[in-house]
Amino acid sequence: MASSTHLSHETRLNQILTAARELIAAGGVTALTVRAIARKVGVTEAAIYRHVESKEQVLVMLLEDVRQSVLGTIEERTAPYSSALDKLEHVLEHHLSFIESRRGISFVVIAEAAQFQETTARAAGEKLVEDYLAAVEKLIQEGIESGEVEPSINPSAAATMFFGIIQASVTRWLFDSAAHPLTENVLSLWRLYRASLAPSNSVRSPAK
Repeated sequence: MASSTHLSHETRLNQILTAARELIAAGGVTALTVRAIARKVGVTEAAIYRHVESKEQVLVMLLEDVRQSVLGTIEERTAPYSSALDKLEHVLEHHLSFIESRRGISFVVIAEAAQFQETTARAAGEKLVEDYLAAVEKLIQEGIESGEVEPSINPSAAATMFFGIIQASVTRWLFDSAAHPLTENVLSLWRLYRASLAPSNSVRSPAK
């Protein structure tokens, strides 16, 4: 224990974030307290307060971690593809896989952000959602310019619809992960969404 008190600030912050995720996974945001984090990490509350000021700061850190993990990888994961729709498909797959790997914690924190009383945490949650929608909207606009997407489609509305697919999928999964595996229907969902973006003058093969 004595050596653990001399860990670097960065290492301790990583421990705090890991403990916060575990607490939220087990009991939701209400289970997240500085005292509970301290117990998880194995130090005193005073030791935690040397690295973070409050529970709200931890929530902001979690939101920023989600922003970097999801938004920060969009460009990297879509770089190999020239098609805007191929890029969108991989964003959908990556986002659902990310949420599943984090046991839904990221989505729970985002959903709770609107209820936060602390303005910094609320602002961080709002920025995350708006930045995500902007990234998707940009890809849809690319699709319009390349002729892959119907030009009359409103990119903002289409981005909201894209996010809605994720929201609905995660909600069902959170209620019953065994009955509704998060990535089980990703291909079917994508095909439906892609069809909704198709140019009205595109030639469709007759149904077989």
